[in-house]
Amino acid sequence: MEQNEKISLLGKAMDDVGERLAEVEDKAARLKTAASHAVEDAVTEAKRFAKRSRYAAEDLMEDAAHRVKRVPLRSVGLGLAIGLGIGGLIVWLATHNSKE
Repeated sequence: MEQNEKISLLGKAMDDVGERLAEVEDKAARLKTAASHAVEDAVTEAKRFAKRSRYAAEDLMEDAAHRVKRVPLRSVGLGLAIGLGIGGLIVWLATHNSKE
């Protein structure tokens, strides 16, 4: 009788393990699908961002070209002022860091 009980208990344990493995497999498949969708969404969003950035850069270049054509002296003066300001900042940072 004990032999039959052991076999029956072993059979139940194997059934339980089989069910749990099936559940784990199902969960893994769902996780894989969710990860795949997340990656696809991220790639699509990155492509859209790159496209919008490219369009924004093109618009900025067109606006800058238009302003230079419309008011050339003011544009050159503004560019010179910005260049001198950035150059002065770089020189100041270089000398300020070397003193420390």
